[in-house]
Amino acid sequence: MSLFTTYLPYFVLVLTLLVFVHEYGHYWVGRRFGIHAEVFSIGFGPELIGWTDRNGTRWKISAVPLGGYVKFLGDSDATSATPSGEPLTPEQSKRAFFSQPLYARAAVVLGGPLANLIFAFVVLTAVFFVAGEPYTPTTVAVQVDGPAAKAGLRTGDEVVRLGDSRVNRYEDITEAQFLHLSKPMPVEYRRGNQLLKGVIVPKYCERTDRFSNTMRLGDYGMDQLVRPVVGGFVADSPAEAAGLKVGDLLLQIDGKPVDYFSRIPEMIGDRAGSPLAITYDRDGKRGEAMVTPIADKAVDCAGKEYTIGRLRIRPANVTEVRNHGLLGAMGAGVRAVWGMTSMFYTSMGQILTAARPVDELGGPIRIAKAAGEASYAGWTGILNLVIALSVVLGIFNLLPVPMLDGGHLAMYLYEAVRGKPLSLRAQELGLKVGFSLVIGLALLATFNDIKQILRMFT
Repeated sequence: MSLFTTYLPYFVLVLTLLVFVHEYGHYWVGRRFGIHAEVFSIGFGPELIGWTDRNGTRWKISAVPLGGYVKFLGDSDATSATPSGEPLTPEQSKRAFFSQPLYARAAVVLGGPLANLIFAFVVLTAVFFVAGEPYTPTTVAVQVDGPAAKAGLRTGDEVVRLGDSRVNRYEDITEAQFLHLSKPMPVEYRRGNQLLKGVIVPKYCERTDRFSNTMRLGDYGMDQLVRPVVGGFVADSPAEAAGLKVGDLLLQIDGKPVDYFSRIPEMIGDRAGSPLAITYDRDGKRGEAMVTPIADKAVDCAGKEYTIGRLRIRPANVTEVRNHGLLGAMGAGVRAVWGMTSMFYTSMGQILTAARPVDELGGPIRIAKAAGEASYAGWTGILNLVIALSVVLGIFNLLPVPMLDGGHLAMYLYEAVRGKPLSLRAQELGLKVGFSLVIGLALLATFNDIKQILRMFT
């Protein structure tokens, strides 16, 4: 297990970047209002390295890389929640955080989360403008007797709406499966010139990926409609050993037509160890190979282990690209950030209402693990993780919990409505409650992380 050597460097890199963006948002807005920042720290604890700029701000990197802070003049501590009470000169008072009008304090607090959201939006816009917006068609392959088939869908139908949301790409279907584990889902789909409707009743399912991450979803019983073209091979592939190559179009298995890629498991799942005749097309020429599917272990949605025959081949990439001008790329960036925001708050709401298991909460160890896993996809994987975590960091901090930015904003809202701030005692009590909630959440998340790591060794 190379957790520290493989995952930790990426974790530190990603977290440092995102914390810097967040705290710089606070700092930049504060500077616009003339507020003096005494300390800008990446990390907590003892200072490892630092310098003081010409404005008197101490910039430093501290020993514990699990966050950061900006301490403004007059703050009692790094949370900027209450004034220090120390005497300030009239000139210093003008530059202190708590002497600023309410709108200025609220703007400074909001600056951190907005910086994370704007950062994600800018990166996404740049990617979509330069490389285009990736998407996959919404034409589906329907599993026999699955939830989608029972709702009336057939292979080749194009899904256009799920619930209240329009489906623009297949990823929208995937996200709906993760968000709605067992909720009946109204569906609209197009078959030729007909627009049809039905209701899919998902089948609750738990699956484990190759990194030992547990994924819970409501299985709709449908997949992307993908041509049966060999896009790659998994280790020890019997198909590769039999002479199949990337780009081969599978035509028949034992004389039966292969209509689409996800049809293959249905045709060979119970044929492990039995030779099969596979007819394929390679550059316009037909060929045939005898392949013996290998027996692999799999787990069904009920958690029951079974044996399945596999060729160990991957489908060809079916992702298409929409090219955008600048405005189109900006619109796509907004949609992507909004989609991630909606998914986060929906998932959090489901956890709080016990609609999702609480073990889905993850902490720094899981983030480190995700960073290491993303590294296997190269810089594209790292970039996707940075964008997602930047959005999560921004919107998590907007939760109305004391100690978080959202808690400060809630206090400012009270002050705006009542015309006076909360009493110092009430603020201190709120901070204690908020501290307890945040620490409790962190301990729970870390406990979940450790359980997941231990599962990797069992």
